[in-house]
Amino acid sequence: MAKGHWSFLHEWVIYDYLLARADEGTLRLKQVIVSGTLAGKPKWIKVEEIKPITGTAFPDIQAIQLKGKGLFRSAEVKFTSSLFSYHQSAQYTRKFADFVKQNGFLIVASHDYLPKGLIDKYPELDVYEIEIEDFISFCRENFTRLLNRQIKAHASTRVWLMYQGPNFNEGSNQIQPARQSRIWCPTENLTGFDLAVGDRILFYKTSGLDRIKLQNAFLKKRVIDPRWTLREICVAEVKSKIFSRTEYLQRKKKSLTSQLWKNDPCPNNRWRWGRVFEFSIVKVIKTHRPMTDLFQSDLSKHFVLKAWEAFCFGKSRELALEYYRSLLEEIA
Repeated sequence: MAKGHWSFLHEWVIYDYLLARADEGTLRLKQVIVSGTLAGKPKWIKVEEIKPITGTAFPDIQAIQLKGKGLFRSAEVKFTSSLFSYHQSAQYTRKFADFVKQNGFLIVASHDYLPKGLIDKYPELDVYEIEIEDFISFCRENFTRLLNRQIKAHASTRVWLMYQGPNFNEGSNQIQPARQSRIWCPTENLTGFDLAVGDRILFYKTSGLDRIKLQNAFLKKRVIDPRWTLREICVAEVKSKIFSRTEYLQRKKKSLTSQLWKNDPCPNNRWRWGRVFEFSIVKVIKTHRPMTDLFQSDLSKHFVLKAWEAFCFGKSRELALEYYRSLLEEIA
């Protein structure tokens, strides 16, 4: 594939694709060059883990682990193999030597050819292709978000519903609840494309019913159980982009082993929540309204439906601006 076919894109689109699919656990790469030799039968290899991509300095990926390939390695991302020319630049002599020493490899959208002299000098180089059809689908599905990323802003403010949960209100002697620390972890269905500085979040709290009973009642009878009650909406504004946990702690000059939320630890001695964003509280609305009553109102019906989804399935949900305004008219 000619280089010009990719001229309308930036390499960060591939970065976002790699990180998004890695978060989903579906990222795989096809090895097309094995130690400098074209693979006879290219194999798809699952990516076990990829560390956050924090910049464009060579190499792009500091640590990536492929299934069955041992330890973490570094990797450079290019649209085509022919664009990989660091071995020819005196500016990158030391960095390229380190890259080779770390068993670094190349990730491309499409392999065309390796630059002259590369394999002669570095015969151990491996090249992997991304799943191009999946990448194209990713770009199509996320066109608006990719465009927002390109211009570094949303076209308009977006509103998200997030259930408060224990970490929002509970802390310990050393750990502040999110209500005080003003940091939260987005659910896995949100990326940096979705959540931007200036967006609004409705952290809401309910009582009266657990998610299983609530889910069953609605799915079987299409009714909102009258015991489900709205207790609070904490209206917040997003103050930062989504950071990886490591990047956030580095920016705050904190130990990388710092606990961020009370229910953070996992049994395997790893942190449960791997991403962080900052927010400020705009206002808090205390109430005691049965959700079934709000569901019967045209002003708040859409809020109840989205709140039901977020509560029952543990995912953030977007609420259209018009429904956000009508909700405030109903309960504020």
